[in-house]
Amino acid sequence: MSNWTQPLCERCWFSERPDEIPTRFIGQCTVERCCMCGLETIAGIFVRRDPATVPFPDGEDEDDY
Repeated sequence: MSNWTQPLCERCWFSERPDEIPTRFIGQCTVERCCMCGLETIAGIFVRRDPATVPFPDGEDEDDY
């Protein structure tokens, strides 16, 4: 995944979009760090966000643009 694809926990999703049901990636269950609150999550929810605009960017794929 590119570094613009950021994991988001359920709490942050529903805080931002209370009337929407998230699409989840159901694959290998990997512990991620929520890009907004920094808590660990296995929700499988990902959003496209500029890593420079979130408090906890996923810097795993820094070379992918």
